[in-house]
Amino acid sequence: MVAKGILQNNSFRIESWQLLKSIRILIASLVFLSASWFPVNSSASLPHEVHTLSKYHFTTPPGLQSQVEFWKKIYSEYSTKHAVVHDIRDLDIIYEVVYLGEKPLSRRARERKLKKIKAKYKTILRKIAKTKNKAGLKGEKKRVFKLVKNDFYRASRNIRAQLGQKDRFREGIERSGLHLREIQRIFKQYKLPKELSVLPHVESSFQIGAYSSAGAAGIWQFTRGTGRLFMRVGYDVDERRDPILATYGAAKLLKKNFESVGSWPLAITAYNHGLQGMKRAKKRFGSNFVKIVNNYKSRTFGFASQNFYAEFLAALHVVKNQNKYFPNLAIKKPIKKVSFRLPDYINIRTAMSHFKMSREEIAEANPALRRPVLNGEKRIPRGFVFQAPARKVNSMVARYGQIPQKVKHGSQLRSKWYTVRRGDTLSGVALRFGTTVRSLKSFNNIGRRNRIYIGQVLQLPRGKTRRQPSFRLAKLDSNNVRVKLVSYKVRRHDNLSKIAKRFDTNVRHLTRINRFRNPDTLYPGQKIKVPG
Repeated sequence: MVAKGILQNNSFRIESWQLLKSIRILIASLVFLSASWFPVNSSASLPHEVHTLSKYHFTTPPGLQSQVEFWKKIYSEYSTKHAVVHDIRDLDIIYEVVYLGEKPLSRRARERKLKKIKAKYKTILRKIAKTKNKAGLKGEKKRVFKLVKNDFYRASRNIRAQLGQKDRFREGIERSGLHLREIQRIFKQYKLPKELSVLPHVESSFQIGAYSSAGAAGIWQFTRGTGRLFMRVGYDVDERRDPILATYGAAKLLKKNFESVGSWPLAITAYNHGLQGMKRAKKRFGSNFVKIVNNYKSRTFGFASQNFYAEFLAALHVVKNQNKYFPNLAIKKPIKKVSFRLPDYINIRTAMSHFKMSREEIAEANPALRRPVLNGEKRIPRGFVFQAPARKVNSMVARYGQIPQKVKHGSQLRSKWYTVRRGDTLSGVALRFGTTVRSLKSFNNIGRRNRIYIGQVLQLPRGKTRRQPSFRLAKLDSNNVRVKLVSYKVRRHDNLSKIAKRFDTNVRHLTRINRFRNPDTLYPGQKIKVPG
């Protein structure tokens, strides 16, 4: 009986243990299913989000459909011969598609034409806002009234024009064949979605030489500041211009963005707007991307940033359906290259001679080399990975070994520096130091408007072509100076002609007694000698 009781007791314990085990398995299954059904919390640790990093379905969020549809039309329906006049907040409101003509207009001419059209709709909207009897509206006013529906005065301040991109997008798809396979391989290496490889369509249409007004460069449009975090950006080499080197930088930046904000819509927008801005937006409105687009206010969160993710989704759709939108595409094939890391500094002419390549071929194969290097003002730096088409060069190591030691260098050509003072101009600085405006602009990344500012440090090109300054040091003959000299503080708008007239002398005499190298670079506050 005791033995039987013990067996019964043990049997009860075994059944109870099996029941508990079954309950635990059931609870674990429910937890797993709940994790699969519900979205992952953005504040969760990274190991739970690894699967989201590489596998993500880029679907259009509810509330963003109108923006995505608008950009689909820009990329696939309207070419650069058309401009779409629309409302900046509601992209469903398109006032007019303007035909700009068969011949491409200059940017200024295009802006003048569109300014008149935008002014026309601004006037119409303000007249509608003042009209009490809206039912009596006719013609164009009636059409605009039905289009906008309400808040007409506000709409009059939100008119914008967007240039079509169909022809550029087609060219971008054809160009992308040169680098797309390698870009997708790099993204796979970093466990990123391959869909991100369409971002250069939004940024630059895969144009290697693309530059923005903000100084962003290359197919990934890195600014200098952001670019320097991931690659080399200098006066001799700018790796932002190399599609493959810049892709490594883009992969690192996108991965960092995602790990910080936990959402691809936010991470992709951060690529345009900046990570800190998206962190602030998320802190204020959570991970609801559409809510952020509609409500987040920031001085820099403008139309471009608000629409960047919608542009990406539109570009992704067009690329996936490229044969539908762009029949008979001639996609370029990758060019097979050989490469060699240079152990010394060498001149561009040395590379041309021993690698049997023209200057243009070197520039095309090595887009990171900047103009000072290609012009011979700077050397190709040591450690630079020099590339050449495989059809042109079979063994770079053997050819490099044939270069004489006397044309291999251990250092870069040194450059001089100049700090801009009040009254300086780019042409004046170029004249003083025996160089050209074009060289100064190239060395210092100066835009088309030739703008320099007080305190700016300019790098001065230095090479064999450097001339002596136009104004040499004047010799001072004390015997000819019979008048007592006094100090004079240069005023605003002064020049030597005005000062000479004021003190009853001539420019030549002032130049001589002050030993000016260049009399055209006076600045307010400067003290000079004048006849008493």
